[in-house]
Amino acid sequence: MRYLMLLALLFWTLFLAGSSGKAPGPIQPDSIDQLMNSLIVHEGKQPVHNVLLYAKNGQTGTVIDRGYGIIGRDETPVIPKHQFKIASITKTYVAVIVLQLIEEGKLDYDDLAYTYLSDLDYVRFDEIHQLEGVAYAKKITLEHLLRHTSGIGDIFTDKETRFVLSVLTHKKRQYDKPKIMRRFYKYKLHRQPTNIPGEGFHYSDMNFMLLGLVAEQVTGQSLPELIRERILEPLDMTNTYFEYYEPARGTNQQIDTYLNRINITKKINTSYEWGGGGLVSTVSETGRFAEALFHGKLFQKPETLDRMMDMGPTQVFGKNAAMGLFHYTIDGISFYGHGGFYGSLMLHAPEEDITICIHVGQANAAIDAYDVMGRLVRFVR
Repeated sequence: MRYLMLLALLFWTLFLAGSSGKAPGPIQPDSIDQLMNSLIVHEGKQPVHNVLLYAKNGQTGTVIDRGYGIIGRDETPVIPKHQFKIASITKTYVAVIVLQLIEEGKLDYDDLAYTYLSDLDYVRFDEIHQLEGVAYAKKITLEHLLRHTSGIGDIFTDKETRFVLSVLTHKKRQYDKPKIMRRFYKYKLHRQPTNIPGEGFHYSDMNFMLLGLVAEQVTGQSLPELIRERILEPLDMTNTYFEYYEPARGTNQQIDTYLNRINITKKINTSYEWGGGGLVSTVSETGRFAEALFHGKLFQKPETLDRMMDMGPTQVFGKNAAMGLFHYTIDGISFYGHGGFYGSLMLHAPEEDITICIHVGQANAAIDAYDVMGRLVRFVR
């Protein structure tokens, strides 16, 4: 189970970030549909019933916005406007909210998270990081959370077997913020951090759970309200919403996304995602968000985006992670973006102004991710 969950989580986000696989072969100009359709496999243990793709080259004007395959539970053809769970791509949205609040002087990178969370009884923040009997909670800054260098454990990967069994046993359980935090302490993760704050890298959804809570505390608004007011409405993202925490929006249903043979969309209540991965969107609107971010439309100052993209503090630990972003080199092009657990990837290459957003409808897809993305990049460029 551990191997399965880690493979699904790292499929896009970390596999591509560290991949140096052999370069993809040549691709013919009219083969993009053939490439996408080749990913669809309706039978077997790891079905891929659908693929959604948005790609844009801002320099050449090339735009691809297509859907392939079927919904999954039935044979309704997929169209580009079908929605999907973007999962951990949500972290980039949360990072933007926090950085906007920093620009406005409401927060600072070096602020101690304890300052904002100590009064929330269900967070128990002073207990959240105890390494070898030493409490480090009061040393965790907002930048540590943004960069995954806090050392805080993660209920999804550090206790994945126990968590998955709990989810599969209670498929329709509705989570809220206190219930998510209680799960963290129930698993005793507060006594199992990975490193002293700032002295290591450990990817943890809990970092962005806490950032969401900080944003709520300092503004008095809910995280779904902040994302809607500051990102979705200004960018006219009418098909994007915070699932389980606000009403569903959009004109088309979610496609069925699978973890092996488990239909996540149909069978599992994923409200435990919250600030770590709770948004539903379309590939074109995910692309619109990426373009707005890297075109400087979401920040007041260009240096904010520069700092968000800075990988220096994690490269010392052998990682190419920034704030709510990872760095990917594909076919010699430098991309920034984030992956999502259920088979999603959002990428943007600032120098070439290329955006690629893809969802393959299978968290554990048996494909060569490096080869597929390399071919897509060659087509779009």
